[in-house]
Amino acid sequence: MYSGNRSGGQGHWEGGGAAGAEGPGPAGTLSPAPLFSPGTYERLALLLGSVGLLGVGNNLLVLVLYSKFQRLRTPTHLLLVNLSLSDLLVSLFGVTFTFVSCLRNGWVWDTVGCVWDGFSSSLFEKSSSHKCMCDAF
Repeated sequence: MYSGNRSGGQGHWEGGGAAGAEGPGPAGTLSPAPLFSPGTYERLALLLGSVGLLGVGNNLLVLVLYSKFQRLRTPTHLLLVNLSLSDLLVSLFGVTFTFVSCLRNGWVWDTVGCVWDGFSSSLFEKSSSHKCMCDAF
């Protein structure tokens, strides 16, 4: 059974014609058409890699500074540490799946991977500002 692409794109048989076309389909497996050109996937991978590295580095710096300096341990700074920890987890778990998919020119994970990506991003971003990109693929 083929359910199609969530983003509304047409599914295609690997051998050619569109999914759901009249008549029997060619022998082969059904796969969604690429959403972007390979060059666009490369630019997205560069952007996501940069965002992921900056997110991990900056949020680790905040956590280290908070733990190292006693005078930073105030209720206001604790709120910032909570946001930083949440953002760190989104940078580690949320960006990784999408980054690898951009390197491979499309979503490469199975249904469990997509569910985990959406769940982890939604869980960790409740107090963060990132957006899950699973639906883009």
